[in-house]
Amino acid sequence: MKTKEALKLYFEKGDQPTQEQFWEWMDSYWHKEEKIPQDAVETFEKVIPFFDGDKLMGSSIALTIPKNIKQIYNSAYIYGGFNYQITKVIFNEGLEIIGSASFHSQNIKSIDTPSTLKIIKNSAFANQSNNINGNDSLEEIILNEGLEIIEDYAFTVEMSKSPTIKNLYIPNTVQSVGQNAFFIPSLQTVSAPAGLDLSTAGIPATAVITYRDLPE
Repeated sequence: MKTKEALKLYFEKGDQPTQEQFWEWMDSYWHKEEKIPQDAVETFEKVIPFFDGDKLMGSSIALTIPKNIKQIYNSAYIYGGFNYQITKVIFNEGLEIIGSASFHSQNIKSIDTPSTLKIIKNSAFANQSNNINGNDSLEEIILNEGLEIIEDYAFTVEMSKSPTIKNLYIPNTVQSVGQNAFFIPSLQTVSAPAGLDLSTAGIPATAVITYRDLPE
């Protein structure tokens, strides 16, 4: 198939395209091969099917954050009662701050923060759960080395939301954890740097907290 540049030559002023040239032009629309690569798209929200086993429950959103973003604004993606939720987020390298309630009450399954992130504001990921048609909830939190501050209620999940996350690793670089930041009733083990105050973090009393010695 000819490129669009070659096709343009058929239709310059004074030209009389042949029938064959005309159909080449039409064919370029019906069977276009010049696709935009996905990694060239700055940001997009992709609608994906949402399943419960072999049952189709509806649709959800997979979100990719643009590569040039340093901060996600407060309440940017807070759930607003629509018939779909965000279930997946790909964060960009370069992101430094996730604002208050940015993803409050969405249904993100795995939260994996980029290596550049420094601050997670209050309630940023609070109450991740299915608010539409099920009991599924948060399954995994992967926090980056370089993260410094986790504010109040950042990852709070109510027991009624049926969280399944069992293990949590808090990076060595974290300096403070806010009130009930990790109020996640399903937690069983927590690994944290020595000296980090977790007394008000909301970690269940039944969870085993192990403090790691910091590298010299």
